[in-house]
Amino acid sequence: MSGVAVGALLNQRLEIGAQLLARAQPEAAKIGINVNAVEVKDVMFPADLKRAFADVLKAKQEGQAALERARGESASLRNLANAARVLEGNPALMNLRLMQSLTAAQSAGNTLVLGVPGGFVPLKNGKAGAHGSITHEDGAT
Repeated sequence: MSGVAVGALLNQRLEIGAQLLARAQPEAAKIGINVNAVEVKDVMFPADLKRAFADVLKAKQEGQAALERARGESASLRNLANAARVLEGNPALMNLRLMQSLTAAQSAGNTLVLGVPGGFVPLKNGKAGAHGSITHEDGAT
């Protein structure tokens, strides 16, 4: 069995059993023994070969994990780029996102200190007037 590759041994156990039977029957018949079947069932590998298999398997798993992380990061970057394009065309959406974040922080019981940027667009029915005051459609400030 030492002349057979490990992969072939594991994948072709039935064929190897048939080959062993063909070799063993004539020799056994010389001493009066009839061999009916030979099967390769339990294959025991040396410890260093087991470690090598484990290292290869671990390397494959780590490679798959790294590939999945890279795919996730790529998808995340695509989503951020898409969000940036949407926000660039509609700055009021950034204010909505800010309000969502504030609501989430408040419901979690966090203390939040907030500095409102100069270009903050109010989200009420009305237009931003001078000095950030809101002029409503009816003319009231």
